[in-house]
Amino acid sequence: MQQAISTTYKYTSKKENPPTNRGLFHDFRFSPGYDNLQQDGISEAVGSLTVFLHTAGKGASCPYCGHFSHRLHSYYSRHIQDLEVYSHTLELVIKVGKYYCENVSCPRKIFCEPLSFLARRYGRRSYLVEERIRSISLELTSRKASSLLQL
Repeated sequence: MQQAISTTYKYTSKKENPPTNRGLFHDFRFSPGYDNLQQDGISEAVGSLTVFLHTAGKGASCPYCGHFSHRLHSYYSRHIQDLEVYSHTLELVIKVGKYYCENVSCPRKIFCEPLSFLARRYGRRSYLVEERIRSISLELTSRKASSLLQL
């Protein structure tokens, strides 16, 4: 009886190719140096980098009366531009908590967790970006500074 001979040949390489969906920053860990921010993920596009963070706090103080609250209302995302990393623009998307003020006599019923260590209230740029803009604006003419900063 004849034995069947396989005509298909499987080529197996000892060297594996890396996955194509991984970018330059796939293992990048953003370390802002603040204990209450933790990284959730990272997204890379052409010339830009987006780091997703969340606050790790279990409560916040009301900015109006100062009462500390643990009662969470909801979350919202805050987008802050930070200094570039390896010629990539850096945007921080931070998931911030909104809390109920538990002080009955306080007129503010809902308030947001402050990020005063990173940016001004309602600010879209970090303190480091604002300082760079200020220093370049003082050294150059307004038109040159505007074109250099792409504002």
